Amino acid sequence: MKRIATNSPVEELYLWRKFITGDPLAFQELIVSNYRSLVQYGTRFCRDQPFIEDVIQDLFIYLWEHKQDLSDTPANVRNYLFKAFRNRILFELKQQHRFTELPETDDEGSELYVPCVQDMLLHLDSDTEVKQQISGLMAQLPERQREALFLKYYQDCEIQEIADIMGINRQSVSNHLQKAMTFLRHHWKRSFVTSLITSIFTAFLL
Repeated sequence: MKRIATNSPVEELYLWRKFITGDPLAFQELIVSNYRSLVQYGTRFCRDQPFIEDVIQDLFIYLWEHKQDLSDTPANVRNYLFKAFRNRILFELKQQHRFTELPETDDEGSELYVPCVQDMLLHLDSDTEVKQQISGLMAQLPERQREALFLKYYQDCEIQEIADIMGINRQSVSNHLQKAMTFLRHHWKRSFVTSLITSIFTAFLL
């Protein structure tokens, strides 16, 4: 699967080290490299894109203003930004009474989580009808399952990385991914796409 072009983890670490010493160009490159992915991740929690962009801007402003306190280089800069952004957007949503705590178990019918699965399907070799059908199925998944799928499928995060970002344990991540796979396989009607979905999502539990 193709992905949005971003810096490699090694390049991100290099930029991070230059950023915390006060290099504005390195800081700008970090923003450019991660901005789009953070916006897409923000759609896991609300549909208000201007609000999402404001939270991202506030996060980067905070990082720049506190760069002298960021002496420790994270093991993975992208995952650090995802976790920091997740904490900040959930805090802001709670402050505005636009969010209730995400449960550890899956709750059906929540209106908070607004899927943006079209971005995840851009590179699938299938027609528009197939994309729409997959999108419809993805929209029926509980919010935790959709978030885990986004991180694993679109961001290529490992199980432990997803657990760290979402603030849950590895087993919970695996459970969310397994339940999502089972749901998609069970509800998919067209046999030739069943094998496609299976091949795509089988890698999630590896």
